Amino acid sequence: MAVRRDEPKGTEAQNSASMPLAGAWLGRSVPRIGGGRYVSGGVEYAADLVPRDALFLRVVRSSLAHAKIRSIDVEAASRFPGVVAVITGEQVRQISRPMPTRVPRERFPGYLDTYCLAGDEVLYVGHPIAAVIAVTANDAEAAIELVKVEYDELPAVLDAESGLNASSPKARSAWNTNLVAGDKIRQGDVEAAFAAADHVVRGSVSFAPATSAPMEPRCYFAEWDRRRSKLTLTGTMQQPHPTRWMIAEVMSLPEAQVRVVATDMGGTFGLKMVGHPEEALVAILSRHLNRTVAFVESREECFLANAREQTHHFELAANADGKLMAFRDRMVADIGTVSAVGGWLMAMVSPTVIPTVYDVPNCAVDSFLVTTNKPPWQGVRGYGKETGNLAVERAVDLMAVELGIDPVELRRKNLLAKSSFPHRLPSGHNLDSGDYEGALDQLLEMFPRARWEAVAGNETRGRVGVGFAFELTPEGASFPGSMPSGFETSTVIVDPTGTVRVATSVTSPGSGNETGIVQLVADVFGVHTAEVAIAQGDTDITPIGGGNTSSRSLMFGGAAAVLAARDVRERISTYVSELLGVGADQLQYVAGEIRSGDGKKTIPFKQAVHTIYTQAYSAAASVELPLQTSKTYRASNVRHVPDEHGRISSYPSFPYSVHAAAVEVDAETGQVRVLDYAAIHDCGIVVNPGLVEGQFKGAIVMGIGAALWEELQFGQDGTLTTNRLKTYVLPRSKDIPPLKIGHRCTPSPFHPLGMKGAGESGFGGAIAAITNAVANALGESGRSLSRIPHRPERILALLGGAR
Repeated sequence: MAVRRDEPKGTEAQNSASMPLAGAWLGRSVPRIGGGRYVSGGVEYAADLVPRDALFLRVVRSSLAHAKIRSIDVEAASRFPGVVAVITGEQVRQISRPMPTRVPRERFPGYLDTYCLAGDEVLYVGHPIAAVIAVTANDAEAAIELVKVEYDELPAVLDAESGLNASSPKARSAWNTNLVAGDKIRQGDVEAAFAAADHVVRGSVSFAPATSAPMEPRCYFAEWDRRRSKLTLTGTMQQPHPTRWMIAEVMSLPEAQVRVVATDMGGTFGLKMVGHPEEALVAILSRHLNRTVAFVESREECFLANAREQTHHFELAANADGKLMAFRDRMVADIGTVSAVGGWLMAMVSPTVIPTVYDVPNCAVDSFLVTTNKPPWQGVRGYGKETGNLAVERAVDLMAVELGIDPVELRRKNLLAKSSFPHRLPSGHNLDSGDYEGALDQLLEMFPRARWEAVAGNETRGRVGVGFAFELTPEGASFPGSMPSGFETSTVIVDPTGTVRVATSVTSPGSGNETGIVQLVADVFGVHTAEVAIAQGDTDITPIGGGNTSSRSLMFGGAAAVLAARDVRERISTYVSELLGVGADQLQYVAGEIRSGDGKKTIPFKQAVHTIYTQAYSAAASVELPLQTSKTYRASNVRHVPDEHGRISSYPSFPYSVHAAAVEVDAETGQVRVLDYAAIHDCGIVVNPGLVEGQFKGAIVMGIGAALWEELQFGQDGTLTTNRLKTYVLPRSKDIPPLKIGHRCTPSPFHPLGMKGAGESGFGGAIAAITNAVANALGESGRSLSRIPHRPERILALLGGAR
């Protein structure tokens, strides 16, 4: 895909004296460390590392959406050639503890612990019931067909709205409600504002369930060392330290007796966060059998990663001049089965972004999270923000039609001003910085709107439409909870030879964040990036932290690395300032040397370090050795103590973007083709533009796919029918036009380096821009566009209704 590289505008903050960080590597598109291994096929993924003597685990899964288990007959499977053991949920309860979950026990009087295998009740089609362990994966796969399960079927809840009714069956028989959680967000006098409004528009938007569909499914293998009573779990994990905590809890082990190693990964997009039952299963069974046990997920199992299904019913009020006065929303989310994975928390994030980038003084948002007999929600890019964004953007477009106002100008009229930051949202989030109107102007210079509107005026068979959308993307999630989260830690070591090593708690799921961290640390010491090594993903050698989530890798892990590197540099400067007779604050670390301010006195960095280590009883005696330190970064713009309205704020930074799309809708087939696309992105200070641009483009492509094609479909019995890549439609390269990308920079005043995060932005904006473009192409019928994705049959139904 071609990308236009526009010079960023509005970057005066980057060039000011208050710029928090500078150096030879900041802002350079340094190629990704180890990138050649990925493109040449030289990477060893988890499945490549499974030891030759490992046993293989396959899972027996429920064929019913909701049922009591009457009996499990494993006799025939146990006798199958190559089978070593068959384990049921009853046996798992004898050799392990439940998996920790974020659901508060006091919420449900009949709370049941979550184990890695079902007990006497299955809650969705695909629920793990038993595990077969065999010498080969094929033996285990064949043997699971021999496990016979007898059920007493129970009524299944497969719709969230009906699940809210008091008369509804219960998705989990021990619970007395299907409502897992809810929230009410209020600001201003909403009723009075609607009563006084000159115009009110109403609408709805619903999201079909979707998933992340990474190239590489999940894989884990566990090795129990009986002599040392230590378990090593290796695999596809974004969060090694929280995973270690979880495994230690399940196996009743001290954390020091658990090692977790995260391998190179072929994408994750949120799927590989902590809490999957197979993580615990391989660990438990490795100790139970005293053998290495491996699990390699099939593509069909990968599609059990459910997410995003929710509906918003919204109302927007405005006066005759187009000033937005009030927004009201009722959100119902179908979060599937509640499990140990925290994916369902996405639905709690969705309403918190409202009213996004707009100055709307009165807001009322009610949200309802409903458990059903569908697979559990897993983490997926966007993490709920994309749905709240779309509800707002659809409402704004509908209001523009109602008022007969240009949708771009209606947005401009109601954007939060650059001078209004920091700005608190009704949810309690504290927006850090932004220049929304400047970004919109920049987008309009890049996107040929007039050209596409002229084409739309001369359309024949195809209908051409243009859509615009803003996106607010809170990043750096720091949720209160029981597992390690809300902070990241980095250790920086300068060896006696002058090489620099970084060990950090964040991991890289393929995003290249290790390269950005190396750039930051290299700038602190004024050395080449080749002189900095980085270690990630191994709990035995990296400090404790939450891992890779919510764009925290550079924002948290990178900040911690810079703090640690600066601490070590101060120690080095103590010796060098005495040696050179220059104040420590006057020293410059540049091009492998430590120099005086006038450049007349210098010492090579490596020589200075070597002298400190080898002459510990000379002038270097005042320097604390070794040259090593660890620092933890916690965001300052986070509040877990409720304010006067009872609200907390778990996100410290708020990158944003604005998008424009042109599409063509084929009136005969209902197919949508994307003709043109442009977007402007602001994530604060950019360490590596190439990495940011790659993440942003990838998110846009993923958002286009979510808007037009990607959908998990379930039968009336709760069976997943889109269980392979042929039926779950992903975007192809030919489906995406050249993407025109621009950048803006308003540094976050709450981050020591001015960063905001860049891992998810673009996804929600693409969904909204494509949706508004399709609605624009459909004309009057577009006002009824409400179901995501915009599949051909839905488009044809709208056009048929118009005819």
